[in-house]
Amino acid sequence: MMDYRQVLQQLSFLPDLYLVGGAVRDILLGQTPEDLDFATSAPPETVMRLAKAQGLGAIPTGLEHGTVTILIDHHPYEVTTFRRDVETYGRRAKVAWGQRIEEDLARRDFTIGAIAMDASGRVIDPYGGQQDLEAGVLRAVGDPAQRFREDYLRVIRAGRFAARYGFQIEPKTLQAAREAAPEVLSHVAVERVSAEFDKAFQNGTPSRFLRYLYDLEILQRLIPEFEDTHLLLQNPRWHPEGDVLTHVLQVVDRAPPPYRWHALLHDIGKKDTARWRPEGWYSFYGHERVGAALIPRIARDLRLPNHLRDELVVTTALHMVPVFTKPTPAAIRRFQAQAGPHLPALKALYEADGAERRPKESWKFFEPQPVPVQPVLLGRHLIERGHKPGKAFGQMLKAAYEWQLETGETDLEKLYQAALRVLERET
Repeated sequence: MMDYRQVLQQLSFLPDLYLVGGAVRDILLGQTPEDLDFATSAPPETVMRLAKAQGLGAIPTGLEHGTVTILIDHHPYEVTTFRRDVETYGRRAKVAWGQRIEEDLARRDFTIGAIAMDASGRVIDPYGGQQDLEAGVLRAVGDPAQRFREDYLRVIRAGRFAARYGFQIEPKTLQAAREAAPEVLSHVAVERVSAEFDKAFQNGTPSRFLRYLYDLEILQRLIPEFEDTHLLLQNPRWHPEGDVLTHVLQVVDRAPPPYRWHALLHDIGKKDTARWRPEGWYSFYGHERVGAALIPRIARDLRLPNHLRDELVVTTALHMVPVFTKPTPAAIRRFQAQAGPHLPALKALYEADGAERRPKESWKFFEPQPVPVQPVLLGRHLIERGHKPGKAFGQMLKAAYEWQLETGETDLEKLYQAALRVLERET
């Protein structure tokens, strides 16, 4: 991708052209912007005509919103016509084309994103966004209550931006977010909410984002099993950090970004299994099994992709096995067979969950094994030997696989003999 200055020059045929939004924010913070978005006073039809006159590809990706994607060296850049709000209601707004960049910036959510820059490097900052960047403050543009009523997703975005940059949310903005919080999930599609989680999990300290959502009671409305988890004290021997919520948030921070959903949900069964102990804390026996059973419903509610759902079930169900199981060769083979392709995710979760407190020998569960854990004796081998698919057929394959995992045997004929013993018992 070209430098933003080069792109501004390439697009200089458009009138009143500005770089806008997050790109300007990142530049002012000394960071390299990930995406470059531009705004112009030209209506979208004019943008397309002028771009094609320059020999550039122009795609009408959102004409109703004033957005045209222009291709420069095969890289897409979005250019949107200045807009001003005519009516706003929740996630939707009726807009009209604007004539001045200030009109467009007025409809942005937070001051740190309501900044524009022209090709000369001149910054347009009518709402003090640069000052807030320097102070580490997240502030709504104008009336914060009105900003959130215009788009309730902004309540969640406030927490994500604050976590990403380590900013404090300005008091009036935070109060308005608290007041708007009960309306968020009834106005915003859950897919958009989950997408904010995905973004938050890539940057900064996601625990701040999650704690913010918990304090606003959005997290526990979204996932009811989080309700009151800040009250569930754990065994201080293993969890000196204290309650379940604090533990989960710390694990999310320690987990690599691809595995933060795993970290968030790995102890989701603790609330349902909590039993008070006279020592002053709760036990959670079987929480991994209960949690794994909850994952399909949670994944469905959050519209998580099926491949992630399946992996979450496995990592939640198995994350305690290395803690309480002696790492014999047979136990390791069974564990890795159950984990299957999700073993890397399980290892990442195990490390984040236990920090430095994991028994040294427990890491053997994640070491490469000289004996494969995939079944050696397959259905085709039984068919070749004259067996027909049926109830006994499945029992034979299962018996051979159990023998393989228990003994480490990989010789096909010996595994076949183990399968035949099933038939002998049946007859």
